[in-house]
Amino acid sequence: MANKGRSHPSAEGPARTPRNQEWLLALLPAFPIVLLVMRLWYAVRQDTQTLLLLVQYVSPLGMLSVVLLTTVWTVPVVVLVGRALGSLYRLSTGRSSWLVRGAYRIPDWVVAIAVVAAMVGWPLCFLPALFMLTLTVWGLTAYDRYGRNDRRTLTACVIVPITVMPLCYLLLWPAITLAWAEGDAATLVMLTVPPAITPLLTGPVPEMWARFITHGVVLVLAVLLPVAVGAVVLRAPILPLTAMEVAAEPDGEAVDKVVVGYVIADDDRMSTVLERGGSVSFIRNDMLVSRVLCPEPGDVPRSRAHLYGWHVGQSMLSWLVPGRPPAPRDPRCEGRPDGRTVPEPSPTPSATASSTPSPAAPPAPSSAEG
Repeated sequence: MANKGRSHPSAEGPARTPRNQEWLLALLPAFPIVLLVMRLWYAVRQDTQTLLLLVQYVSPLGMLSVVLLTTVWTVPVVVLVGRALGSLYRLSTGRSSWLVRGAYRIPDWVVAIAVVAAMVGWPLCFLPALFMLTLTVWGLTAYDRYGRNDRRTLTACVIVPITVMPLCYLLLWPAITLAWAEGDAATLVMLTVPPAITPLLTGPVPEMWARFITHGVVLVLAVLLPVAVGAVVLRAPILPLTAMEVAAEPDGEAVDKVVVGYVIADDDRMSTVLERGGSVSFIRNDMLVSRVLCPEPGDVPRSRAHLYGWHVGQSMLSWLVPGRPPAPRDPRCEGRPDGRTVPEPSPTPSATASSTPSPAAPPAPSSAEG
């Protein structure tokens, strides 16, 4: 008989004694703090005194904003994968587990918001995987709520995935051909494999494999996701990158050196700069000739494939929203002085003497007498 309702997973079987899992909640706020400390530790090249200096001046709110902006892409991953795996395990085994209980606590409107956020924030090469996860969640939810033989289940699990798959390939065909021409196997797999396997993921699997598949994927994500998040956070900028031209003497105009680094603190007497090598420089303000804010060097594109000008490593948000127009590279950001701030060298006395014309010699007196 078709399952006409969505029963709660905890309603089956005898009551089980709840386990003490409050320590998991304690890890949630601890993980961002660990990321912040590791980012500072990486920035100062494992120097304790410099780390204490950064902790004294760096704003925690600013660092937390950086962590949130760089890790917001993980929220749709957790929501969609957790909902899909929990539904798959329940449909395949008919039993409950912590994975099923977690999936049933994710409402449909949270899934919808996660899909929209991933569509806007994920790069183009990951959108086929988003298409796969979205249709998988929809198909498994329809199978769980309406049963196997319902027309709505047939539509969500079979008709829609098979119909949308060729449309997806037709839309992505220019990017697929470019990835094939470039020999970019990773991009080619990410663009072609997810739509093809989507019809295979919208229904239950054999019971003997259900636990291995669902809990195995969760364990793999539990290991790899923190590593990926940590790698992204460690490369995220936490301080403004600035180039400063320093004079040889107070209130001088001749540039002695150019310091490129991250500004830790700035007051009316001195600027504290963390250089890229990890050393700290204290520069008096009367020694500064000029200062410029440098753009953070971006990552080198790994693939040149694109879809009508939309690069595969670019998100929809960055593609649609107009960015900052490209500007010529400032030589000070590369550690070279700006020629406009270097005064013209004054001529030396010897050069002045040689360039001054000598007065004409008086005429020799004539020996003839009138």
